[in-house]
Amino acid sequence: MKSYLRKNHTIDLVFTISLFCVFALSALAVTVAGAGLYQKTADQSAEEYSLYTGLSYIEQKVRACDASGNIYVEKTEMGDTLCLRQDINGDSYLTYIYVNDGKLMEFFTREDAQADLSGGTSLLDVTSMELEESGGILRLTITEPGGKAETLLLSLHSDKEE
Repeated sequence: MKSYLRKNHTIDLVFTISLFCVFALSALAVTVAGAGLYQKTADQSAEEYSLYTGLSYIEQKVRACDASGNIYVEKTEMGDTLCLRQDINGDSYLTYIYVNDGKLMEFFTREDAQADLSGGTSLLDVTSMELEESGGILRLTITEPGGKAETLLLSLHSDKEE
């Protein structure tokens, strides 16, 4: 009986290695594309966190203090400062919200105390905050370190007659 012997061809080896290389390059390309997409999504999420969390926080603080004469904008050494007055157990307190050294800051003190705004609590990273109040509308614009800005318009109920 004559046995059948198969001859090895170099084309078989080249085809196998080529197929492996195509698979490896495809896997690498998908990984690089996924990493780029992940980085872009993470950066966008961080930007939106600073903007929308800051706006939401300030909105809730304004709503909590929204009574006649309790909300006003003041120019201080820190720039535009949102001042929120509230009475707690018969004593009057002020909350100052402002931007200092790239941080959204909050400072809470008794109304009759001297306010040193350099000692506030840091909340978020922001570049600037612009405030404008007119006709019962508070316009608040926050800019994050990347340059993206968002504006919030709040209708102040405190300016309406009760």
